Amino acid sequence: MTGDHADRESERRANELYWGSDVSVNQIAEELDLSKGMLYGLIRPEPSGLSCPACGDEVVYPNRTAKERELVACASCGWEGDESEAAVIGGEGAVTLPVADDDVPAPPPGIFAERRGQVMVGGALLGAAAGLALVLWSRRR
Repeated sequence: MTGDHADRESERRANELYWGSDVSVNQIAEELDLSKGMLYGLIRPEPSGLSCPACGDEVVYPNRTAKERELVACASCGWEGDESEAAVIGGEGAVTLPVADDDVPAPPPGIFAERRGQVMVGGALLGAAAGLALVLWSRRR
């Protein structure tokens, strides 16, 4: 096994034991022959399937205690709160945004960059027209 592969395997195994069992952190560290500090460095927050009420990104459980207490946190904006304050991703009224895939190259700036301004102007004009129509409609009543 190469060093990089061994590191990824250790990280995978540490997260599997930490999130998937009730084994103590001391026992996991001992089993993996790591210090507790090194083990905590390998642990990644667990996705919750819930979205942040402040920014809409997925919130995570920072650690097992937080998961037991149903406390979630948003890495993007720093929001923290109860699961009950977050929304189910893809649930009623939620918008699910695509996630960027690092393996897929970004499109060349060409036409997309040129059209962005046109789309923004078109959207502004459409919004103004809808607002004007609403004002005229409300005055008729």
